[in-house]
This record gives sequence, C-alpha cells and structure tokens, in this order.
Amino acid sequence: MNRRDYIKNTAAALGLTLTGISMSEMLLSCQTQANLDWKPAFFTNNQAALIADIAESILPKTKTPGAKEMAVPQFIDKMVKETMDEASQKSLVEGLESFEDEVKAKYDTNFILLKADQKKEFLEKLDKEKPRSGLSMWGIALEKDAPQPTFFKIIKGLTLFGFYTSEEIGRNVLVYDPVPGEYIGCMPLKGQNSWTE
Repeated sequence: MNRRDYIKNTAAALGLTLTGISMSEMLLSCQTQANLDWKPAFFTNNQAALIADIAESILPKTKTPGAKEMAVPQFIDKMVKETMDEASQKSLVEGLESFEDEVKAKYDTNFILLKADQKKEFLEKLDKEKPRSGLSMWGIALEKDAPQPTFFKIIKGLTLFGFYTSEEIGRNVLVYDPVPGEYIGCMPLKGQNSWTE
C-alpha cells in the first residue's frame, strides 16, 4: 500500500469527511517532487514548479502567450545555473524559501494553491513593499553600496527578460525589424504591430 492509499483509508476508517481542497492539499503534501514536463538544471522540481507559477502570475496568458508557454521558467533555471556565482545562487534559494514562508504565514497554504487574484495581490504587495534595488543584472549588483535585489525582483527581472527577448514575442508582438534591413522613413504602418497600440 502506498502512502496516498494509506491516507485515504485512514480518513475513511476514522469517519473523517475531508472537503475537496483539504484533501487535495493533503495529497499534494505527500508528493516528494512536482511533476514537470522539463528537467531543471539548477532548481529541484518543486522549486522549479514554484518559479514557473510565479513567472506565469507575472505574465499570464492573455491574447499573447504566457510565461510558461514561452519557456520562461526554463530560461530562468538556465540563467541561474550559468550566470550566477555560488553565493548568489544560495541567496536566491534562501529567498525562494522565505517567499514560501511569507505566503504560508499570510494564506496558510502554498503559493501554487492560491487563487489567481490572491497570487496577484501578494506579488503586487511584494513589488511595492520591497525596497528598490540598485542597478543590477540577474541578481548581481553593479553599483557599490547599492541595496541587494530581493528574490522577487530577481525573478521578475528574469521573467521579463526571458519573455521579451524570445523570438516569438519579438516577431509577433513587439515591433520587429531585422537588421540589417531597409529603412523607409515615410512609410505608414499597415497591419504591423506598433509600440503605441
């Protein structure tokens, strides 16, 4: 008998009636690793699933693709693995754990299980409350004595960077003009995307 069956049978034997959300949370807590359709290079599966959910909450799918559809979580995982030094990586993982602790303290559940409006509210609060960091790139401070970027600011920056530098977004959402290319200054835009739309 596996652990999941044991929990179900024990609950039934004790006559407990568990509602859908509490049962799903109990079964989720029994899983050792989240199921992903990609293999993280740096994060654990659970950490990668949380990063993916944060990225998707920052850039959800609307009439344009969302962060997950554009493989932004994979981009973040690769950037952390290949561009951050060991101290920065450790600090980011500690920030990820603190992030989850903050969510649990406020909502008594994991970020992934929150409703979309709760996720938005929590991330907007973090964005406004945390101090603005100095000039940095991917979590590496570029100014002396500047405040270190917080976990959320690093993940938000990498999310936006990965999304807006992708070929799909560059070609089909933003104004795309291959270089070298012809410049025609007095040609009206007909059917092209523009920054002012």
